[in-house]
Amino acid sequence: MTPSEYSYQDGSPSGLQPLRPGQELSPTEEAEEFDKYNFALGPVRFSLAAGLGVEWNDNINLSQDNRESDFVFRPSLDLQASWRISQLNTVRLGIGASYAKYLEHSELDSNGVLISPTSELAFTFVAGQVKITLRDRFSYQEDTYETPVLSNTSTYGRWENQIGGQADWAMNPWFNISGGYDHYNLWTTDKGFETQDRAVDTIFLKPSFQVTPTVKLGLSTAFSIVDFDSSDRADGENFLVGPFVEWQFSEYTNLYLEAGFQSLTFDGGSDFNNAVIDDLGLNQSDTAAVRNILNDSEDSDTYYVKFEINNRPTEGFSHRLSGSKTSELGFGSNFYDLYHAEYNADWKLHAGKIEMGPTFFYEHYKTSGDFGEKANRIGAAVGVRYHFSNSITLGLDYRYIWKDSNLDNADYYQNLAFLSIYYKF
Repeated sequence: MTPSEYSYQDGSPSGLQPLRPGQELSPTEEAEEFDKYNFALGPVRFSLAAGLGVEWNDNINLSQDNRESDFVFRPSLDLQASWRISQLNTVRLGIGASYAKYLEHSELDSNGVLISPTSELAFTFVAGQVKITLRDRFSYQEDTYETPVLSNTSTYGRWENQIGGQADWAMNPWFNISGGYDHYNLWTTDKGFETQDRAVDTIFLKPSFQVTPTVKLGLSTAFSIVDFDSSDRADGENFLVGPFVEWQFSEYTNLYLEAGFQSLTFDGGSDFNNAVIDDLGLNQSDTAAVRNILNDSEDSDTYYVKFEINNRPTEGFSHRLSGSKTSELGFGSNFYDLYHAEYNADWKLHAGKIEMGPTFFYEHYKTSGDFGEKANRIGAAVGVRYHFSNSITLGLDYRYIWKDSNLDNADYYQNLAFLSIYYKF
């Protein structure tokens, strides 16, 4: 799942820790942790891996009628570093870099080095009963498939940076308060997406109470100020508040559920079609009338939901069902309501030499405005990894996405196959 930009969190809606039966590292996990870092410079431990992938994509522009296919070469480099200054203070750095080279459509080659959204610099330290984490997450991406509202688009180049901090105060064994601040920036590089450039400042607070050893109740709150660079877009404010529960059913299963109220409001209307309207050559009064019709001044006062359930029946198999309903900042609209459900699994065979990971998702969204879009997307993927040794891994992935929209020429389907080999130094 793609994290909401309104609060700093990992790919899961709750950030639940992976299940470990018996709360101890299994022999396989101990081996993975030991092998995670493969060399050191003084007190700093490093992990370095390089890869090369060949992708075949039968619809590179997510088009309904003008489908184009191509082979894409994707070299990559991944660096992880950890500096444990003391038992209570740790610095972590992770950078994933790659490049996309199209065999036939060279105009779509990466505009520089792609930086993975998982890239992060973080410093964690403890002051008394408070654990404090300062972090900066940065990325440069051009993919379009993760943005549901985009069709007929080959690339969506954007730099993203999210910097901030979080404090976790364990006041006693039962009561904990988490809170912090994040500053998020989005800068686009592709023409046509200039109205997406923005800054988002967020403060969040999440007190919780351990009712029983297996049940935690709490309240999640976040308030954001959205400042767009373009004068065509109205700035906004976002507020979320709702209770949550974390429930450890057993050593094999845990659950997170959060639901509440979300308000996404804007300071006036947004004009997304000014350049197109100006090209029509209308007189002043007609131009004003058309702009008034296409102006999006809609706000959102609705509910939001996030849930996740993890199950790990054996050491070699774990799976997760998650979902959410939120209002997100739009493309060509103030916002869109997004419903998303997803299932993931991780299956390790033959003492971890073979890994399989199927994924299925469904999402529905509706954009704001008088001429809003309604659409559904269904996706399925499966990945297989074979570890020849601790250093060499061969991967094969397949992904299918299908979209159905009420707008003309916005439907598409896409098949993608990816063969890769990775070497860990």
